[in-house]
Formats: sequence, C-alpha cells, structure tokens
Amino acid sequence: MLVLDNLHASYGNVAALHGITLNVQEGEIVALLGANGAGKTSTLMSIMRLAPPDAPKLTQGKISFQGNDLATEQPHKVVSHYGMTLVPEGRRIFGNLTVAENLKLATYSRKDPAKIKTDYHRVFSLFPRLSDRKHQASGTLSGGEQQMLAVARALMSGVRFILLDEPSMGLAPLLMKEMFQVLKQLNEEGMTILIVEQNAHIALQYAHRGYVLETGKVVMEGSAKELAQNNQIQKAYLGA
Repeated sequence: MLVLDNLHASYGNVAALHGITLNVQEGEIVALLGANGAGKTSTLMSIMRLAPPDAPKLTQGKISFQGNDLATEQPHKVVSHYGMTLVPEGRRIFGNLTVAENLKLATYSRKDPAKIKTDYHRVFSLFPRLSDRKHQASGTLSGGEQQMLAVARALMSGVRFILLDEPSMGLAPLLMKEMFQVLKQLNEEGMTILIVEQNAHIALQYAHRGYVLETGKVVMEGSAKELAQNNQIQKAYLGA
C-alpha cells in the first residue's frame, strides 16, 4: 500500500534520512522504533509531504502509495485524494476551539454529509469522554483527552491510513492501553496504521511488524514477535 524506496531527506545541509526503505501493507499496523533523533518523525513528515521546515526536503528516493508517486504531491492532496493523514506528536489541536469545532474542521474537504454524520457519532462511541466534552474548549482537556481528540480528528477527515507520532506520550498507563485498544479496533475494521512509538513494549504488543531506525537508517525489521524476542531490541528498548 505504502512503499518508501531508498528515501534520503535533509534539513538544509543536515541529512535526516539516509536511504529509508520500508513498506506498509493494507490492513497492517506497522511500528517505527528508535531513539530520539533516529529519523522517525522525519519519515512521517516526509510521507505526508509537509514542506520544510516542518519536514525535511527529499533529496533522493521514492514514496509511492498504491502505485502513485507522492514525491511531488501537496499535503492536502495526500489527505483528500489518497486518504492518508497524520496525528502529530504533541497533538496540535486548536485549543481555543471546542471539541466539536476541532472535529468539524477535519471535514473541510469532504463531500459526503451522510458519512460525516456517521463518523461524528462513531468517534464519540470510540471516545465517550469526548462526547461528554464536545462543547468544551479543547485547551482545557486533559492530556489524554487531547490525544483522543487528535485521533478522532484524524478519523473525521475520512481517511483509511493513519500515521501516528508518539500517541502514548504523556499518557498514564491505563489511558495508554485504552488508546492502543482503540487503534486495534480501528485496524480490525480496516484501518491501516503506521505508528512511531518510543514505548516499544506496547507498540510491539499491538503491531504486526516493525522497523528499527538509527540515525536515519533502517537497521532492523521483522514481525512484532521477532523484534520483541531480539536480544538487541530487548536491551535497547524493552529494559531487558
């Protein structure tokens, strides 16, 4: 579904990605693991075609989605035409707008009012806390509730492929588990997911496959089970 082939990218003269090659098949949850500065966020930003300085500039390689070349696409086309969106690190919700207004903004390019209404009810069934706070300013929500809103907003854009950057960051263990259970449910319903996550324990518990990045390169890949049982991964990321 999504293929990165020998992707190189840089922030000005500073190289961020050094030949990233990976793929995500339809219906998978794939995890990107790695330490800070490994290139995980840069990979997601490159896929979404965000312009510098938010994302690095592509210098070599290919990004294809279902056979279509994304390298020259505009970010809004990646969302509206190809059905792929990003839940960024730090959530980046509009804190001065209500929960309902944040969700409505995500539907700006959609032309299917009946499906929008269905999705609106669906996100509140997935995240009942948001239903209780739909008219509350988003900036007053707890960190966990804001993360729920960030995911719900992504769903309201009508996509079938979600990229998530550190969705567990700042969440209490119970909320973290709740978030990943929702992601699992979405995946079982057909959503394809690429997730960047420093908490390798929970990422490998829910993912089908994974890639490990170091300094802008893929240094290891395999099934979630294989990675979880790998001695290097256990020492570096699982606290073994």
